[in-house]
Amino acid sequence: MTGAPLPAPAPVPLACPAPHERGFTAAARRLTAPDGPALRRVTLGGGLRAWAATDPAVARGVLTDPRLTNDIGEVGGPVQGFPDRRYPEDFFSHAPQLLSASGERHRGLRRIVAPYFTAAATERTGERLRDALARILGSPAGRDRIDIVTDLALPLAGATAGEILGIVPERCDAAVTAALAASAAVPGTEAARSAHHAFAQTVLHIIGAARHSPVPTAATALLHARQSGRIGNAELAGMLGMLLIGTVDSLSTVVPAGALMALRRSEVRHGLAGGHGGGPAYTTAVTEEILRLNPPFQHTGWRFARDDCALAGVPLPRGAVVVTSVLAANLDATTWPDPLRADPLRADPLRADPLRADPLRADAHRRTAAGHLSFGHGPHYCLGAALGRRLVHEALTGLFRRYPRLSLAVPLGELTWHGTCLRRLDRLPADTHRVEGRSHLA
Repeated sequence: MTGAPLPAPAPVPLACPAPHERGFTAAARRLTAPDGPALRRVTLGGGLRAWAATDPAVARGVLTDPRLTNDIGEVGGPVQGFPDRRYPEDFFSHAPQLLSASGERHRGLRRIVAPYFTAAATERTGERLRDALARILGSPAGRDRIDIVTDLALPLAGATAGEILGIVPERCDAAVTAALAASAAVPGTEAARSAHHAFAQTVLHIIGAARHSPVPTAATALLHARQSGRIGNAELAGMLGMLLIGTVDSLSTVVPAGALMALRRSEVRHGLAGGHGGGPAYTTAVTEEILRLNPPFQHTGWRFARDDCALAGVPLPRGAVVVTSVLAANLDATTWPDPLRADPLRADPLRADPLRADPLRADAHRRTAAGHLSFGHGPHYCLGAALGRRLVHEALTGLFRRYPRLSLAVPLGELTWHGTCLRRLDRLPADTHRVEGRSHLA
């Protein structure tokens, strides 16, 4: 005799705390419980109920399944929560840009800016930014205390946005401020309206600079595409906004989080400083683990079911919102044993010291060669992934080489985080010289 079917579990908030926050382990365990469904009901910021993939294989399927679309206009019917309510992620659903486009429309937009993110272009941009990073790291010289958010992450984000979009140096700080305010604003509030107005003005300034720029940039390419009729005004503004927000949000999130991880974990700091005799390959692998544990966005942009379908055995109605929980997938214990540990040897086990080499482990790595999902997967894989990897690596290695005695200047509990899809530190004060009684590594 069988009992009545168990009720479906209530949706849980998708955005769990960052790895360094109190309560993280319990929240992560709730999302990654091995006996749960591969596609789970979750509650997104703003209260919207959706389905989230937490298993890495299912997550990759979500990001490549043709039955799902990033384009809300392709649904052809009502979409859950749209357009009756507003959510923090609306920009990524409604603004016409890469993250809200699918198929040929997406490929066309990507082709316009892709030349500025090739390996050769990344190398050129990286070399120019290396000089800027050296100036940024040197600017607090002689100070006993720095703030890794305001003294490193935000200036680097501004310099990077300037290189990609042709923003003149004197406007980079204002562009960063506008992007941060727009992405953090609570929809429907007066503050949000003011932030979005300032952001729109910033985009207009970028367009104006592109009209007279002698240097080709992603912004000039988009402007030329508008002038030739390949895209419209909305797509021009949407693409510029996406590139600005993506650049600023990613660097302002990952660099401080990675620095905090190194401040709290001596093996990570030692690896970034070139310890263990591993050389550049080892420090690169350390950075890769930092990126796995601190994804720029904790979940991907929204995808919508074009029609009724079943995904990972879960029936979905047309218009269902589906996302990939990047952080949960990156913490999958089957793929990443002891997932909260930063283990650079698993990032590239073939580079391991011969005394520690493990053929079975190397084979497991080959089977999961796709790696973590911090930069996405499939057609929407982050255009700037190579540049982002390089900048995070150079920022963190440069920070701890210039300030080898850096220590956290406040207790961990005094640090404040905000955001849902993004988990960003407001500040990260650090002492440049260890002072007795003022080190808070615990």
